[in-house]
Amino acid sequence: MADFFQKMNEKYVQKHFPTGSVFEATSKTLKRRGYVGVFFSGLFLAGCLFGLVSSIKSTIEVVVEGKKDMLGVALGVCGFLAVITLLFGIAFYFSVKHTRRKREDYIKLAAKASKLQESEIESFEQQAVASDTYILKLTAGLDRALSNATNKDGLLTRDYIYLASPAQIVMRVEDLKACCFNDYTYYLNTGNRSKKIHCLAITLIASNGVTDTSDTTMEAGRALMVLLKQRNAAIDVNGGNVLSEGSLDAYKKKILEG
Repeated sequence: MADFFQKMNEKYVQKHFPTGSVFEATSKTLKRRGYVGVFFSGLFLAGCLFGLVSSIKSTIEVVVEGKKDMLGVALGVCGFLAVITLLFGIAFYFSVKHTRRKREDYIKLAAKASKLQESEIESFEQQAVASDTYILKLTAGLDRALSNATNKDGLLTRDYIYLASPAQIVMRVEDLKACCFNDYTYYLNTGNRSKKIHCLAITLIASNGVTDTSDTTMEAGRALMVLLKQRNAAIDVNGGNVLSEGSLDAYKKKILEG
């Protein structure tokens, strides 16, 4: 178990949570991603604006020259470019807004996604940097490098578990109904062929219906199941078996109705 889970230490805190806040560190990670969105949406917006202005000029020329047969086409192009420009303008606005979020905003978002009170998210943060917190290293190698998690490691505190998914979900361990393996796939284009890739994930299901998922190795996932059942013996682990793709929803329904 020590290979996958380490106890929190001062060195780790200083590197990953220098201000003592998980969500302040999260905000920096998500802002960096947000700047990429601002750049690309701004680039497309600029291109659309240029096209729209050019189209308007062309339409005015058509009107001045009296080319009535071309007017409908010109107006259609203007309308199309106006809609596209509006859409990219909205995307640009929300991208900029995203980069301006603060720690408090992420706590509110985490509370909403977790269906918990903001005070509990604050409590999780206080516990996260304590010496009895486990650092959860569920992925390794390429899976770890390609993970979209806001922090490469999850956290298991005295009362909460956090897998660092983009949704920033925090769960009370006492509320967990299940911790199970599940399979999911995606397609990788290799030349003229598409290759189906199978991935292993571990999913947590809470009594309030909230779920959270992380990529995992089989060994790390089993170690997490053992650790969680030591704290909450009622957690269902599906016998350690892997749910096939598409069967997670039915399993979740069974667990929550049971």
